[in-house]
Amino acid sequence: MQRTTARILVLVSILVLGVFALNNQASAASGTQNIMMTDMHVHAELGADCSSEVLMETNVINMGPTDLNSFDIRVDVRGLLVNSANLNGSLVDTTVSPLSNYVIVTVEPYAPIPSGASMMLNLNFTTQCLQERIGLSSDGTMYVNHLIYYIRPLDEVHNLTFAAALPPHAVLDLEAAAPLFPSATSNHTDGIRTVYVWRMDTLLPGQEVAYIIKYLIPAALLDTPATITDNSLVIGILAAVGAAGAVLILERTPAWIKQLRAREVVVSGRISSQEQEILDFLSSRGGSCSQREIYAGLDMSQAMASMMLTSLEERGLIKRLRSGRENIVHIMED
Repeated sequence: MQRTTARILVLVSILVLGVFALNNQASAASGTQNIMMTDMHVHAELGADCSSEVLMETNVINMGPTDLNSFDIRVDVRGLLVNSANLNGSLVDTTVSPLSNYVIVTVEPYAPIPSGASMMLNLNFTTQCLQERIGLSSDGTMYVNHLIYYIRPLDEVHNLTFAAALPPHAVLDLEAAAPLFPSATSNHTDGIRTVYVWRMDTLLPGQEVAYIIKYLIPAALLDTPATITDNSLVIGILAAVGAAGAVLILERTPAWIKQLRAREVVVSGRISSQEQEILDFLSSRGGSCSQREIYAGLDMSQAMASMMLTSLEERGLIKRLRSGRENIVHIMED
């Protein structure tokens, strides 16, 4: 009788442990944790050199039944450098784990967070992957840039605010298709730079929100000629010779100058890395596939894929044709 009872207890223990393990595996597979984030503010300062400094501030609540020793934050960039991280004002350690198209930042509290307790997290990091310079505008006076950033949290987020401050003197590219997506909740300026702000109430695990800004930076601010020497006499002579040569070229070869300037704006040169991924994906599928296959195969949000396809179609690089309830995308041959 005692042996039978012992066997039953062993079997029950095995079953309980098995269920516990399965629950943990399911939780890991879904990417969720026993935390909730509220009043999340993500502020991105865009630099003229395409670097970005991001400050994330959020209230982290331990929703689990036990103390929380660490938690993960998903950041949808391909690389970042953590400058600082603190909980309730005290510095904490972080571990950065780059994956295919995003990064996991593991935050390790200086002391376990008790069940039901909350702490304010401040995470500051720098990345080169938030914005991209595409090339010069058609008149050669502005550099075309864009920001594409989407948030796909591991945990439930309430009261999310995302703000992006453009580089100094940058302006919205009003000639681009949907230069601001989605429409910003508000915007303001300090006279030098413009800040766009988006707000949303709730973002659940697995859901995502995409932010896109297409903007222009004056080329004169980025293109600085190298100095030759401090000798004023040498500078004067070289300037005179250069001016004479410029007059001669302008008088005798104006057509050549126009052709050279025209070469600066090449359609293929303005293809972004995300757009090139779409073209390569289409080529690997024999030149055509459904729009659904593109954002699924490239792990790209529907909003981002739609924006990229619209841009490619406007330049005649692809063509979208309706087939039933979905679009079929065809790459256009030269």
